[in-house]
Amino acid sequence: MEQEQLGAIDDNEYDFYVCHTHVDRIDSREYIHQKARLLYADGGIIHVFTATKHWYLPGRFYMWIPANTAYHLESSSSHIHLYSFYFKEQEGVHPVLLDPNIFLSNDLMREMFLFARDWKGGISRKTSYSRYCLLRAMMAIIPEMSPPIDAFPMQHPYPKSEKLRRIARYLNMYIDQAFTIEQVAAQFGMSSRSLSRLFKEDMGISYIRFLRAIRIAKALELMAENTYSILEIAMRIGYSELSSFSNIFTRVTGIRPSVYMSKINEYKN
Repeated sequence: MEQEQLGAIDDNEYDFYVCHTHVDRIDSREYIHQKARLLYADGGIIHVFTATKHWYLPGRFYMWIPANTAYHLESSSSHIHLYSFYFKEQEGVHPVLLDPNIFLSNDLMREMFLFARDWKGGISRKTSYSRYCLLRAMMAIIPEMSPPIDAFPMQHPYPKSEKLRRIARYLNMYIDQAFTIEQVAAQFGMSSRSLSRLFKEDMGISYIRFLRAIRIAKALELMAENTYSILEIAMRIGYSELSSFSNIFTRVTGIRPSVYMSKINEYKN
C-alpha cells in the first residue's frame, strides 16, 4: 500500500474508503489508520498480528479492526483477493465494534462484498449516496447478523525469517505430503540441524509443531467451506487415519473436529 493511498484512507473528507487488491504476497509492514478496517480475504489464509494477539483469518471469515489499532498482516497463501473497507469513527458504535473481532461471512455479507468488488477510493454522502448508504448498512448489520467468533481456536507463531516463509509456502503447497525435516532442509540447501535451529530461534517451536500447525490451519479453512467430510479433510492435509487427525486437531485447538464443524454450521445458520 503506497503512502499516498494511506493518506487518502485517513482523509477526513471521506466517510468511507474502499481499496481492493489481488495479491500474491502480503505487505507485512505495520499499519495504523484513523478509520476502522473491515478486511475480507477471498481465498487463502491471513494472519493478523496486533500488539496483544495473533488472529487467524481463514476464507469465508472477515475481520473488523478498530480505528487507531496497530497491526500487520502475514500470509503464506498466494492469489488472494483482499477486500478492504475503511469506516470513519462514529458515535454510538455497537460495543462489538470497539475491539478487533473475527466474524463468519454469511451469504448476505459475502454478496455485499462481491457487489462492491469494483469500488475504489473515497466515498461520502456527497460523492456517491447509494454507495454511502450500502456501507452504512453494512456497518449496521455486522453486529446483528454475524456474531463474532468468540474463541477462534487456532493461533501459532509465524516466521520472521524470509527463508522460513519460503519453507512455509512450500509446505502449504504440498500440504498432503509428509516431508521430514531432512527432506525439507535438502530442498532448501540446508542441513537438518541448521533448519531445526532456525525454527527454534525464529519461532520458538520445532519443525514438527510448525508442520502440524499449518496442517490444522488448512483444515480449519476447509471446514469453513463446508464442502468436505472430516475424513476427506484429514486426507487432503496429509493424514491417512481419521483418528490421528482427530487427536491432533483436538490437542492443537482444544475442540474435536466434529464439534468445531457443528459450531461453524451454527454460526452460518
